Amino acid sequence: MNTFVRNVHRFLYGPPASKVTMIQRGSYAGSNPADCYEWGRLPFNAWKTMPLYPPGKGASPGDEYDTTGGEMTRSTGPLLGLRAPEDGLYAVTFGGVIDTNGEANNVHFRLGRNIATDSQWGTGYGAFASHCPGRAQHASDGMARFIGSIATTINLKKGDMVSASGVADKDFILGRRDVPGRSFLEMRWVGRAP
Repeated sequence: MNTFVRNVHRFLYGPPASKVTMIQRGSYAGSNPADCYEWGRLPFNAWKTMPLYPPGKGASPGDEYDTTGGEMTRSTGPLLGLRAPEDGLYAVTFGGVIDTNGEANNVHFRLGRNIATDSQWGTGYGAFASHCPGRAQHASDGMARFIGSIATTINLKKGDMVSASGVADKDFILGRRDVPGRSFLEMRWVGRAP
C-alpha cells in the first residue's frame, strides 16, 4: 500500500511528461528547410504521420522537454510519437499546421495509439481523436494554411505510443518550419486509470 501511495505522490509532483515539435514534412518552392523529413508536396488524400524532433532539437528548444530522461522519446529511427512510461491516464495536447496547394475542402488531423505506418491511419485502427482545422490564410499565393489543435485524455499502457497525422484533399505539407512551435505533440501523466 505504501508503494502505491508513494508512486502516486511522486507522479503528481513530477509527472512523466514530454513536449516535442514537429519536423516539416513535405516542401515546395520557398519552403525547403534543410532538415525537411520528405521532399516535395505530399499526395492528396494520403494520411501522413508527423515526424518529431527530439526534445531541445526542434524549432522551439526552450519549450521542448522530456521529464523521463528520454524514456518517452526513445526511438530507433525517426521519432514518430511519444511513449507512455507507465500505465495510466495521459493528457495529450497537439497543435498542427497544414498548407495545401490551393483551397482545400477537406483537411483533418488525427491522434492515434500504436500506429506504426502511414497506411494504418486510413483504416481508423488506433485513431482516438480527430479534428478539422480552421483556415488561417487564404490561397492568395496558391497555398492555403490550416491550423488546428486537439486536447484529450486517454488511458495508456506502459509502452503505448501516441502519434499525430494529417491529410488534405489537395497536395499538402505538414508542420511549416516558418511557424515555429505551432506544430507540436505534448503528453503528460495525470493519474491512475479508474
